[in-house]
Amino acid sequence: MTGVPIVGWLPEMRTTIDAANKEVNARCTFAPDLEWRGEENIWSFPFRGRGDCEDFALEKRRLLASVGIPRAAMTLAIVHHATQLYSHVVLLIETQGGTFVLDNLNDQIACWSEAHFYFEGRERTDGRWDWYEQSKWKFGQEPRY
Repeated sequence: MTGVPIVGWLPEMRTTIDAANKEVNARCTFAPDLEWRGEENIWSFPFRGRGDCEDFALEKRRLLASVGIPRAAMTLAIVHHATQLYSHVVLLIETQGGTFVLDNLNDQIACWSEAHFYFEGRERTDGRWDWYEQSKWKFGQEPRY
């Protein structure tokens, strides 16, 4: 992404990002919007410790911004799990070491190309979204980049 701040990839930064991912995953319980809010696709922060994937991603971004990571270096992505076949939302962070995925389903951060996702769309720093070609997806297989 052109013009996006790139976060340094020093050990302290990796520790900060890793800790934020684990903290939000531990303190929030997954609860689909429809089950506890009575409506689908409400993008907000976790409420009373509950939320779904986009709520986790928004909370991680808020937490990391509060410790000084540039907001513009963090974007949301709508992904499709390559082998389990469901849509999902994750937080991406642009670093000197690559673009890393923070996911509520995994405490380990991963480079985007190593994650088990096909990317449907990605938020831009201006708030709009870029959408990706899906005709090359091979469901039931790991993505190849």
